[in-house]
Amino acid sequence: MISLIVATIDRVTELERLFASLEIQSYRDFEVIVVDQNSDNRVLAVIDNHKGLSVRRLTSGKGLSRARNVALPHVRGDVVAFPDDDCWYPDDGLATVVAWFGSHPEFSGLLATLRDAAGNTVGPRWPSAARSCTRDDIFRFGISPNAFLRRRVVEAIGSFNEKLGIGAPTRYQSGEDFDYFLRPLALGMKLAYEPAITVHHPSFHSLERLLERSYSYSLGGAYVMRLHGFSPAHFAKYLLRSVAGAGVSLCKGDFALAYSYSMRAAGQVRGYFFGPRDLRAAPERLGT
Repeated sequence: MISLIVATIDRVTELERLFASLEIQSYRDFEVIVVDQNSDNRVLAVIDNHKGLSVRRLTSGKGLSRARNVALPHVRGDVVAFPDDDCWYPDDGLATVVAWFGSHPEFSGLLATLRDAAGNTVGPRWPSAARSCTRDDIFRFGISPNAFLRRRVVEAIGSFNEKLGIGAPTRYQSGEDFDYFLRPLALGMKLAYEPAITVHHPSFHSLERLLERSYSYSLGGAYVMRLHGFSPAHFAKYLLRSVAGAGVSLCKGDFALAYSYSMRAAGQVRGYFFGPRDLRAAPERLGT
């Protein structure tokens, strides 16, 4: 069984699309745990439209990490996934994931590729070949909606850090996924990347989104990099990419994109060098 943890707030049309994609999965042994952060009952209508699915609705206050932590003690599946409420799966998506885990017992988790409705990759620069993930890889493409973990991994690494991620009560509005997926590697577990497996997601690349989130997202990511012991020299490689991007964009006369890169660099510096030392809470262990 696969347990799909879906934290949702404000979205109805997108959640409906996710549920519609689950209705037509060729693999049927899965459960959906919806963690509803809305102040009304809008999600109930979506659930009622899909009575053929095994859905449990939980509620929580705001915060993506907080919502996922509410769901984690309730999972029953052998594999746990964290789809965003605006992503969706190809018809054979879950069947492909189950088959992959069956043929790769040496791996504790899987990272798939995010693609839009047209099949174009979205988000990070995805590698073209399958690989065993390094810590560097987690920072490149270890994001929640493309991840599938064996349940024993989830039980071993504990909960998400509720002081990180969208809706957290701190300025660090990202990085919770990096933090979460670095923990299995620290315990000696292996995560794989498989480009042939797809999770669908809308594009991340709009200029409006970049301008809105470049600073806050890079702040959290760089902070987690420091918490997990990445050296200043290692961090400098990421910073230089932002600085170079700003310079190239400026030379091309694309001032908005240059500003976005500059804000990303500023967030990286602030997050890595000036964040508090005690933000990371000790993860709570989950029982079996």
